[in-house]
Amino acid sequence: MSNKHQKTESSIDALTSESARQRWELFHRAIAYAKESNNASMVEMDTHSGESDGAGPLLSIIR
Repeated sequence: MSNKHQKTESSIDALTSESARQRWELFHRAIAYAKESNNASMVEMDTHSGESDGAGPLLSIIR
């Protein structure tokens, strides 16, 4: 009976560690995607900033 109990525990541990590994992998892919998206956005903003000289300020303060 103790053999069955050990097999069950190791199965649960393996499942838990696999689940944790998948969560970490997803987390790191999300971070990489966010960085890539942010960099692309900044590059796009730089290319558009030189094109529109008369567009006016992006932010204005109203009193």
